[in-house]
Amino acid sequence: MAPPKIVKGIDCNEAAGAGIRTALTERFDEMYALRHAALKWKDPEGVHSMRVASRRLRSALGDFAPYMSKRFLSAQLKEIRTIADALGEVRDQDVALMALEEMSTNTSPELSKTLHELIEARKQVRDGAREQLKKTLVKDRLKDLRTRFNEALALATPAKSGPDAEISFADMGRASIRDRLRDLEKLSSSFYRPTDPAQLHEMRIAGKRLRYSIELFETCWGSHIARFAKQAAHLQTALGTVHDCDVWIESFRKDVNESRRLGDDKRMKTYNWLFTHFNGIRHKHLTEAFSLWTTWEADNVQGALLEALKK
Repeated sequence: MAPPKIVKGIDCNEAAGAGIRTALTERFDEMYALRHAALKWKDPEGVHSMRVASRRLRSALGDFAPYMSKRFLSAQLKEIRTIADALGEVRDQDVALMALEEMSTNTSPELSKTLHELIEARKQVRDGAREQLKKTLVKDRLKDLRTRFNEALALATPAKSGPDAEISFADMGRASIRDRLRDLEKLSSSFYRPTDPAQLHEMRIAGKRLRYSIELFETCWGSHIARFAKQAAHLQTALGTVHDCDVWIESFRKDVNESRRLGDDKRMKTYNWLFTHFNGIRHKHLTEAFSLWTTWEADNVQGALLEALKK
């Protein structure tokens, strides 16, 4: 997956409206350019790259939301969410299949039989998700969305009159990154409730949004803030694996109960093994994420980032 392009052509000291249009156009074009790769099934990284690009676009829209009139973009926002959801459905199945296929080669024949059944079931779900993605990413449809999106941007910015309309792109960036940082800090208490998947998932999302916001406004501060995006990405990745495990664990909990109800001891044995396996992975990555966060706090990353934004 390629890193995002640094948005160029923005005067960070000028009023934000033009910069918003430039940045959002760039983020949309990054997503648009990955359409062909996303539909090449032999390489699942194409779907992943376009999915991430769609997330970066939506995150940027969130950063700019207070400074735009969203009513002009409501239809386009809905279509972008539809694209992101369709990409997510395929990507989730790709990831699940890669994990199951790897496990099936390293388990006993008794366990492998049930794993292969799970793999075949997942493939059918993925085939359906791919068909839906093909319909969603029809070239003319996406091209038309691109045109309408750019037209709506011209109407949506600037949204206000008065002092806020004159806020600079850099000042807007400072406000956005501070908000994202504050959200992440608030959710850090999730580590002390490790059995609450929802809270940890919210923290992962907050870390992702902070990372994307820093990447978006890197054009104003360059290397002074770029390293903070990498630190947020490491935390996001570790918490992302924890979330993936939580999804698996909940699924296998249901499967174990169903197998017990049916008296299917062989399947129950496989699901019990999977349940234990993913609990082990979860613990490993939760420990990693907690270590990253304690280092974050010990190094006062929050203070360093806020200080960098003053430059």
